Amino acid sequence: MLVARSELKNAQKLKQILVKKELLDPNYLLIKELGRIYFPVKKKVKLSVGEIIDSKMKFQKKEVPPKIEDLLKNKLSKKEIKLIPRSQEIVGKIMILDIPEELKSRDKMIAQAYLEMNDHVETVVRKEQFHEGEYRLRKVKILAGEKTKETIHYENGVKIKLDLEKTYFSARSANERLRVSRLVKSGEEVLVMFSGAAPYPLVIAKNSDVKVIYGIEMNPLAHQYALENVSLNKLDEKIAIFEGDVRVILPKIKKKFDRIVMPLPKTGELFLPLALKKIKLGGIVHLYAFLDEAEIDKEAKKIREICKGARKTVRILRKVKCGQFSPRVFRICFDIKIIK
Repeated sequence: MLVARSELKNAQKLKQILVKKELLDPNYLLIKELGRIYFPVKKKVKLSVGEIIDSKMKFQKKEVPPKIEDLLKNKLSKKEIKLIPRSQEIVGKIMILDIPEELKSRDKMIAQAYLEMNDHVETVVRKEQFHEGEYRLRKVKILAGEKTKETIHYENGVKIKLDLEKTYFSARSANERLRVSRLVKSGEEVLVMFSGAAPYPLVIAKNSDVKVIYGIEMNPLAHQYALENVSLNKLDEKIAIFEGDVRVILPKIKKKFDRIVMPLPKTGELFLPLALKKIKLGGIVHLYAFLDEAEIDKEAKKIREICKGARKTVRILRKVKCGQFSPRVFRICFDIKIIK
C-alpha cells in the first residue's frame, strides 16, 4: 500500500498538501507510530513535506455508513427507491420525512430504515401537512421509534425544547439565527416579534453581548415552551417573553429598540408599520418573506413604499437568501436600516 509519512510535528502540513493534491485514500484510517504519522494515499508523487513509500503496514478500513437504498434494495422496486426522500429535517432527536404519495403505503418501512442508519435519531415522523393556520402549525404522524412529538433541539450553543405540533420551528433556519446574532452590537436592545418557542431570543442572547431581548408570541403553547427554554438555558436576566397579539402587546411597551427581528415569512410586511414605530433612528429591522427570485426586487420596492408611508427613510442593506421553500422560491431576509 502507498503511504505518505512524516514526523508528527509536520503532520498538519503534510495533511494539507495531501488534501490539496487530492491524494488521500478516503477508505482507510491514518496511523501514528513511533513519532511518525502515516496517511494512506492513492498514488506516488514527490512531496515538499514528508515522502510517499510502499508499505506493508496494515491500515484499518473506515466504517462506511449504510445508504438508505442499500437497506431497502430488497424491499422496494428500483422505481420506488428513486422516490425515497433524500432530504430530511432533523429537530432534536426527531427526523421529519416528506414522503411522496406513491410511497405512503411503504412509509413505516422507510422510516424504520432511516431510524436504523441514524444513531442520534429516536423518532421518525411524516409530514401530514404544511404549516398553516394562525399559529403556522403542522401535523405529523409517528412512523417509527419513540412515540413522542416533543424533543430538545441543540443549536448554536442553546437548548430548544418544543413539540412539533404545538409551535412553529424550523431547524433549517439555524444559520440565519446565528447570522443575525453576530450582527448584534454590544449593549443593543432587541425585539423579536412572533418569537415562538424563543429560538431567536435564545441564540441572540447566547451569541452576542446584547443588553436585553423582548419576545412576543400569541400562541399560548409556544409561549410556555419559550418560558421553559429561557430558564433551561439560564438566560432569564437577558430575555423577557410576553404572551399575546403583537398588535396589542407592543404598543404597551414604553421603549424603542436598536434591532427588531420579524421571523414571520408569510405576512410579516403587514406588521412592518408597527415595527417602524418601535425602532430607533439608525436601528435595523430584519423582515422575512417567501419569494420567487423574480419577486425579490419588487418586494424591496414595496418595503420602501411602506416605510415612506410611515415617514421613515430606509436603506435595504442586504437581501439574504436563508432557505429554499421550493424550486426558485426562497426565504429572504431584508436587513433594513432606518436612516431618518
